[in-house]
Amino acid sequence: MHRRMLFPLLLVTTTMASARDKPLPPLMLPMTTPVVTMTFEGQPLRLRVDPGATRSVELNASAARRLGLADPAFRIGRRKPERGRATIQVGKVKLREDTIDLPLDYAGRVLPLTLAWSDADHVDGADGLISPRQLPHDVVRLVARPASPNDRTTVLPMRWEGGRGLLGSLPLGRNTVDIVIDTSMATSVATAAAAAWLAEAHDGRLTGPRRDLRISRAVERPVRDVRFGRPVDMAGVRIDRVAARIFDWSGRTTIPEDTAPSDELVVTGRVESQSRWAKLTIAQDRLAACAEIGWQREPLQISLTCPALP
Repeated sequence: MHRRMLFPLLLVTTTMASARDKPLPPLMLPMTTPVVTMTFEGQPLRLRVDPGATRSVELNASAARRLGLADPAFRIGRRKPERGRATIQVGKVKLREDTIDLPLDYAGRVLPLTLAWSDADHVDGADGLISPRQLPHDVVRLVARPASPNDRTTVLPMRWEGGRGLLGSLPLGRNTVDIVIDTSMATSVATAAAAAWLAEAHDGRLTGPRRDLRISRAVERPVRDVRFGRPVDMAGVRIDRVAARIFDWSGRTTIPEDTAPSDELVVTGRVESQSRWAKLTIAQDRLAACAEIGWQREPLQISLTCPALP
């Protein structure tokens, strides 16, 4: 009996000791390849650091297979790992994910992390995604180039919600839009509730045809663009148009329609509401011009050093 109890007790003691360790020095990574390497029993995992990630390390299916995480015989030492199943909803698409709690070695620390994977590879150039909040650094800097005199730094206060990740706020009258900074996503996108509120505040109109856009975990969803008569200046970047997920989530405000394509039947911007989460994800189409994106634990914030807005 005592032998069986020793390993879990040792793991908990190690984890608590790691949590009390002083933070590591600030971490600086290239913005194009912000990858750190962690190991489990000597097997490497290359993880892309992304402020748009949530509480779980999102693994590619190929990485999970390589580590044998789904094998019922998989053990941490002699102990069976804690496992789970999660349902992730991306618009109207539901994904099933397996999860496992695993201690990963990084820079001399043992990090107790939850890893999640589905049946797809969705992270390019790495084995998975990890939030900077999961790292033992109080400052993480993603650097694309040296800052110039033409750059300005904007600080965005953040809060943490495990299932949704790092969130900033954009007040719009009586409404508030959550802001996500996502360095892995190619195209900025707004939920329909966010698009409707932004359109109301900034003279926005639906324009162009419906198209499919990769949103999360390799899931593509239909979007249309909203073009703003008055650009949205947020977090040091300017947004004159944004992809809107009007076919998934909706608020109650109708987005005005621009001139409809003559050869296409278009839908209006109002659909039945599934969830009223108003979220604007700022992605690489707006962030690529920035010199640096920095994350800080205390106070929790993201700083963006980007070309000054005109």
